[in-house]
Amino acid sequence: MNPDPLTEADVRRALAEVPYPGLKRDIVALGLVRSVAVRNGRVHVSLALSTEREEVPDLLRTAIREKLRAAGAVRSEVQILPPERRTAGVADPWAGRGRLPGVRHVVAVGAGKGGVGKSTVAAGLAVALRARGRRVGLLDADIYGPSLPVILGIEDGAARVGLTEDRKILPLEVHGMALVSFGFFLGPESPAVWRGPMVSKAVKQFAHGVLWPELDVLVVDLPPGTGDVPLSLAQAVVVDGAVVVTTPQRLAALEAAKALEMFRKLGAPVLGVVENMSYALCTCGRRSHPFGSGGGEALARTAGAPLLGAVPFDETVVEGTDHGAPPGVAEPTGAVARAFASIADAVERGLAEAAVRAPAPIRGDGRTPGSGAPDAAEDGGVRGAGTRGTAENGGLPDAAARAPGAGHRDDGGPRPQRAGAASADGVAAAGRVRPMPVPEVVT
Repeated sequence: MNPDPLTEADVRRALAEVPYPGLKRDIVALGLVRSVAVRNGRVHVSLALSTEREEVPDLLRTAIREKLRAAGAVRSEVQILPPERRTAGVADPWAGRGRLPGVRHVVAVGAGKGGVGKSTVAAGLAVALRARGRRVGLLDADIYGPSLPVILGIEDGAARVGLTEDRKILPLEVHGMALVSFGFFLGPESPAVWRGPMVSKAVKQFAHGVLWPELDVLVVDLPPGTGDVPLSLAQAVVVDGAVVVTTPQRLAALEAAKALEMFRKLGAPVLGVVENMSYALCTCGRRSHPFGSGGGEALARTAGAPLLGAVPFDETVVEGTDHGAPPGVAEPTGAVARAFASIADAVERGLAEAAVRAPAPIRGDGRTPGSGAPDAAEDGGVRGAGTRGTAENGGLPDAAARAPGAGHRDDGGPRPQRAGAASADGVAAAGRVRPMPVPEVVT
């Protein structure tokens, strides 16, 4: 009696037992399996793979063939597909997208609606990554409500930030991190009453107009919603991961789902969901839920994204952020700081896995841009990635962070100190930045 014929489901179960080299997750869970075909015991598997490690394709081919042979395949063929190429003559709005010099990872923090503590989460995540020895920068791109100058205690940034001779913005240093905020240039009481095209242009200029030091992670605080700013950022800069912030109530989670889907359509890997103000702790030790419960977990489950963590509501956080002491600074060992430490760990693991998947944004016609990630080579490798670290550690070094003003060249030598580099103690000698003129409202 002949054994049961091999099916596609059998093949996919076998592939789910093949871990990606250097990671714990399998190639199915990572979304690398493009197609499976089975006929008379013969199997054809195609993988979509972008990696800088030359040995990975051969390692995967060998592991897949062994698993398929054990599953009963008579013959197996494994095809490694490079990123698609863009059709000639088709205008590509993503053509100008690139990586920021000296920045290994860009992590966007967004939310579906305001009032969920998105900026506090962005600051708390950045401080937690800095505590892990990472070189961290913060870009406050919330053009309509830049909050990071207040949260980080640098409200006089407009008077202190400077320019290089070629008109590049020099970040300020605060809590050991490099910071640039739209709030430095708008003025403390100047609203950004701008139409979409002006917002888009400002964001793209802002993204590429900063002379960042060498950074492991740049955390970008986006405005809430799904408007022009996230789209403009994604078209200007490679976003390596996105964190979506919600609160426990259903209304916030419903809006956060839209932000999450937006990031996916823009080709930004969704690292996961953070449920902020998840619960309150009484001094007696009792836990209460003033904003409801379960919204973040339900969103993560429905969207198929990890729940990165739940941050408790703590009045000391309110007091601290009002006085320039974000979570992790005011009480480094408190419950909120511990929650952000766990979230930072999950974000780093997510960046490592996202580096393997390398999704591409979706164009208006529903297809992905042919070039995939901007520095993806035709053979599926990554050009110029030698100094970016490996996918296994997310490109983040284990050594202690260097000061934001120092940095190193790609060849490992010391990076020359920039003339007039700005810090929390001084202003760049190359010039001062005046507040941006606010355009008149056009009706």
